Amino acid sequence: MKMLRIYSDADGETHLEDVEVPMEDRGETGLSSQEWTVECVTFREIPPGASSEFHVAPRRQLAINLSGETELQVSDGTVRRIGPGQVFLVEDLTGKGHANRWLDDKVHAIAFMPLKA
Repeated sequence: MKMLRIYSDADGETHLEDVEVPMEDRGETGLSSQEWTVECVTFREIPPGASSEFHVAPRRQLAINLSGETELQVSDGTVRRIGPGQVFLVEDLTGKGHANRWLDDKVHAIAFMPLKA
């Protein structure tokens, strides 16, 4: 399984990278990752046509795009279109950050799960 990582480098530039989640064979039940310990889950609904300016993440967290399509831009200039089911590891706590533009006429739903240290 792959997820998208959003991170900042030592110079403050924010980047995207696809990372592989290590999985173990669990036999008949398929593959499974190790457990990720989270503090809580927050759900957010964003209205159609919304956008966000460049910002950094408030904390290290997992995010899962549940509905709607967004265009994610990071400070290095990379733009990626994100659809339902995309999992993110958000780690750009410093630097120039990322921005979003929601692309369709649907409510955009996302789940945020802050990771425990």
